[in-house]
Amino acid sequence: KFKRGHKVGEVAQLLFPGGINLKPRSPSLYQKAVMHTNQTIESGKYDIIYEAGFMYDRLLVFLDILVRENNSWYAFEVKSSRKISDTFLLDAAFQYYVITNSGIKLADISIIYASEDLDYDNLVSDKPLEELFITESVLEKILELQDDISEQVIRQKAALLLTKSPDISTGPHCFEPYPCDFYGHCSNSESR
Repeated sequence: KFKRGHKVGEVAQLLFPGGINLKPRSPSLYQKAVMHTNQTIESGKYDIIYEAGFMYDRLLVFLDILVRENNSWYAFEVKSSRKISDTFLLDAAFQYYVITNSGIKLADISIIYASEDLDYDNLVSDKPLEELFITESVLEKILELQDDISEQVIRQKAALLLTKSPDISTGPHCFEPYPCDFYGHCSNSESR
C-alpha cells in the first residue's frame, strides 16, 4: 500500500507541473530539508514545491504539494484511496497545525484522492490527468479539529517523557486506524 501510495503521489504531482522536489533522501536530512524548504519559499523562485518540510515545536511534517497562487499558499495532500477517511482528515489537520504555526499562512488545504478512473496497476492512462484524481478542500473540517490537535500534541509529548510504558491495556484501539508497532511490547508487558 505504501509503495502504491508513493507512485500515486508522483503521478498527482503532474497536476502541478514545474515544481521543485525537496524530498529528503534519509531521515538524517530532515532538518536540512526543513531549512531548504524555508530558503526556497523565501527566495520566491518556485510557486510549486513537492515534499515541503515544516517544523514547529519539534513537530515535523512533509506536505505532498505546496502551491503559491496570487501570493497565497495552498496545501495539497495526496492519498491513493478512493475516499477521504477520518484518518486522512486528522493527518491534514496535524499538517495544517504544524505548517501554519511554523509561519506559513495557508489559504486552503485539500486532499487529492483517486477517482474510479485511476487504475492502480497501470498509472499511465490515456485519460486526462484531472479525471484520475478528485481534489477536495478540507479546510473547514480541519479548522474544527485544531484545538483537539493542540491538546493531542500536549498529551503525546507527555507520553514521550514517561520513564515506563503507559498503563493502558491492549485492545481493539491497538489496531485502529493501523496496527500499533508497540503491540508486541505491550502485550508481553501484560503477561508478566
